[in-house]
Amino acid sequence: MSQARPHVLVVDAEKRVLDRLAVELSDGGFDVTCAESGLAAIELVKARRFDLAIADVRAPGMEGAGTIAALKAISPDLEIIVGAPCSSAQAAVECIQSGAYDILEKPYDIDDMKRLLEAAMLRTHLDAVAAVHQASAALVASLSRDDFPERAVDLAAKVVYTTGAALSLALDHGAALYQAASGVEVSAAFIARLAGQVEGALAPVRLSADDAPDLLCTAEGDRFGAAIVAPLRLGERSIGGLVVLRDERLPAFTSQEEQAIGIFAIELALAFYGRKVRRAHDPRAA
Repeated sequence: MSQARPHVLVVDAEKRVLDRLAVELSDGGFDVTCAESGLAAIELVKARRFDLAIADVRAPGMEGAGTIAALKAISPDLEIIVGAPCSSAQAAVECIQSGAYDILEKPYDIDDMKRLLEAAMLRTHLDAVAAVHQASAALVASLSRDDFPERAVDLAAKVVYTTGAALSLALDHGAALYQAASGVEVSAAFIARLAGQVEGALAPVRLSADDAPDLLCTAEGDRFGAAIVAPLRLGERSIGGLVVLRDERLPAFTSQEEQAIGIFAIELALAFYGRKVRRAHDPRAA
């Protein structure tokens, strides 16, 4: 199975620059989308997921640090490389302070650009691994808490950028629902319906409003743009599902995010087992 190519958004007012980068980056293993203004870039990031961006601070509507901050607010995991001539160095530094990954001097050297893009992708991967590791470690540290299920869902919402997260469980005492306090409120029936999508499954599934609009619409009329549903299993036994949701205005989940939630769901199932064992050996444990 071939690995997905990183998707790069290139923002520049000069068509010749856009045309050149579209060809050279595509030949270098990237998928490329071009925008001629900061406003166009913001609308594109609202509509789809990008792994990386290269943005000229002098492009119309870029407004320097303000546009970088707006792009990061929509897609926090987006790594942005700021293109700037020496004369725009101060504006580029302000962009770094607003969350940009690095500065690349114009005119662009394509080899330097590719190296910087690869380094940014590596940081994204390492950040994702670190987020799963930290959340998993926090799970173990939370085993004795009375609110362990709620804590677990809060941690799931830290593994990937979400609108909300929820947990549908079928343990010894029947089905129960636990929902992240920081997430959007949805009904138990809605979460149970989504969790049912992975009943008997071994791997998470990604859902989008484009493919399953009715499934991502609540009985109250609220709509979501995307979801990841991960099965919770102990050996051959299914104990429920972990659900993370994303608003219609946000980009869809990626395969990397699906993998991260899948790993966390395995750790979560093991943590529930550890909690059960702990309580069996110590009735005073929560």
